[in-house]
Amino acid sequence: MSVKAFTASVGSLLLLSAISLPTYANDFRHIADPLNLNDSLYVGFDGDVFKLGGSFATSHQKFSANTNLGGDKWHMGYLYSTDQLNVRASVQHAKTGSPHGNASYYKFQLGLMTEHQGWFSTQVFTEIAVNHLAVKSYTDSTAANVNMTVLKPLSEHWYSEFYAQGNLGIDGVERYEAQSWLALGYQINPQWSWLVRYQYDWEKLESFENEDTQWVFAIRSQF
Repeated sequence: MSVKAFTASVGSLLLLSAISLPTYANDFRHIADPLNLNDSLYVGFDGDVFKLGGSFATSHQKFSANTNLGGDKWHMGYLYSTDQLNVRASVQHAKTGSPHGNASYYKFQLGLMTEHQGWFSTQVFTEIAVNHLAVKSYTDSTAANVNMTVLKPLSEHWYSEFYAQGNLGIDGVERYEAQSWLALGYQINPQWSWLVRYQYDWEKLESFENEDTQWVFAIRSQF
């Protein structure tokens, strides 16, 4: 997937978001809804890496985490959601390329998410955020982030997800990132579902550039 094609996809989704109507949180939410305030469990394969995770939720907050078995790649998230405000924060630890080889990094992100009801029961979630990337023994960078999730029920059980995000450095460091995926899921019942996802990643950090694609398989539950 080229950067030009990725940009065109994001532009189309932004247009869909702009003409859709705002909706708000309610008690029943789809298992794939990013504003879902339910306890959950997750197991899956991200490429050739086994991952597991889960979340704990209250009436307006959710704490989530996932990790690979080695423990060197993990993600922790926080969501505060009301009818008027959806705040998301996260800390991610993983590895990224640098001119000196693969280096571990931490990424801290804070953003505001809005939800819209699109055409034909399509839910559109858009988030504007800022994040800070710290790559060990290399560089730090602060970037603006825009991301969008499109959730579309196809039938009583089948659903699709499209996700796209982009990062742009705002502190003078040359940093660009793009990520997108397309997923097909099957919701066995309101508590259980599985999905298959094809994911594309591209990053440029100063003189280093990397592009990657991978398949993801996951089983999710909520209760």
